[in-house]
Amino acid sequence: MYNSDYENLLKENIIKNLGWLVEEFDFLFKFKNQKYCQDDKTLANQIITCFSKSLDFTNNEKQSKMLFNALKTLEDLYPMLLKSSQ
Repeated sequence: MYNSDYENLLKENIIKNLGWLVEEFDFLFKFKNQKYCQDDKTLANQIITCFSKSLDFTNNEKQSKMLFNALKTLEDLYPMLLKSSQ
């Protein structure tokens, strides 16, 4: 029972954190109408990097998939912001 409760709490926490990530991007970038400067792109990538490093998903496939889906959502919402620079 304890393990199940712990995993449920962990999952809820991760869902909240992933929701925060998407909300943070909306707050910072939604009203820029895809007119992003290099500083915006740098900030967006720093947020994703720091966020990804702060959560250890290496041993949990479900959590890794949740992170992947959240990042995919951000890429779909902000393609010009997260587009790789060449």
